[in-house]
Amino acid sequence: MDTKVKINSKTYQLQRYPKTFDKSLRAWSNAELLALDYIAEKEIDHLHLFNDRFGMWNCALQHKEITAIWTYASQQKAIRQNLKLNNFSTEIDFKTPLDDLQNVEVALIKIPKALELFELFLQQIHTASNKKTEVVCGFMTKYFSPSFIRVAEQYFEEVTQSKAWKKARLLILKIPKKEFQNKNLINTIQWEDKALRQYYGVFSSGSLDIGTQFFLETLEVKTEELKVLDLASGNGVIAYEVTKQNPLAEVTLLDDFNLAIESSKINLEGKKAEFLCDDTLEELKENSFDLVVSNPPFHFEYENNIEIALNLFKGVENCLKNNGRFLLVANSHLNYSTHLTKLFTSVSVLQQNKKFQIIECIKKR
Repeated sequence: MDTKVKINSKTYQLQRYPKTFDKSLRAWSNAELLALDYIAEKEIDHLHLFNDRFGMWNCALQHKEITAIWTYASQQKAIRQNLKLNNFSTEIDFKTPLDDLQNVEVALIKIPKALELFELFLQQIHTASNKKTEVVCGFMTKYFSPSFIRVAEQYFEEVTQSKAWKKARLLILKIPKKEFQNKNLINTIQWEDKALRQYYGVFSSGSLDIGTQFFLETLEVKTEELKVLDLASGNGVIAYEVTKQNPLAEVTLLDDFNLAIESSKINLEGKKAEFLCDDTLEELKENSFDLVVSNPPFHFEYENNIEIALNLFKGVENCLKNNGRFLLVANSHLNYSTHLTKLFTSVSVLQQNKKFQIIECIKKR
């Protein structure tokens, strides 16, 4: 696994967070290097950085004034980890995609997999732009979609594409459109009697994903399950169903994605709920939950990666009470039961269809 990268005659140490054992994965891409090369000769006082997933741009541009727009708790940790690794200050001006920005001069975006999140970034930039604003968007050519250009052209008059370099390209956006009305970038999804609302970029924007639907159709919350954790909670629909079945339940929602947490706050307004934006369960007390429910992630942008879910499972075992239950839905091909039997004394498949399994784990000590 490469951990060193040379940028403009300087060498930086960069490590992935969360840690991975896949030696083919790096903490940077050629798209990010190409963006740095493009701005290398420009006189820039202040940069806004979007989707700097592991902190490469924050490290290489640490001599500049930077505002980093974060979307994941794990992203914040990765940025600070790599700044510290290179002996740079870890004091960062962090903003979320929902925060107001001031005077965007140059923005760098590593285009995310979720096209809606890309649009949310562009609207945030446009609101704080001027006639000299320039947005540099990097992507790997194998992930290119004409939709990148269609979205960009809604916000900027001039959208050009660079030549390819090591399978990477840039979209350069200039001249923000004057006549533009901000969209309300929130989707509405109907689930039974509930109109769920979620910000652009949150998983499964068009409708409730079929894995979660299968889980909700089979979920039965027991009356004695009063302390419940919704892990990788997304828009909060599973936690909402828990409170519907057991109005006395207190739910904790935990998700790595800050826009998911902000969406779930809307959907569980007035409920007994706590919201945590984090990528681990380390802040939760041991033996504190009667029930943990989850549709755990196994995608990391374009990567399929079950390492994240397996680490979460260890945290679940720690925070469950004795005789507590862990209920999850998973794609059958992931074979999670094999891993879960190493953590829980009782693991069984409650329901399954052609694609998904509902797995129940019981903690007994």
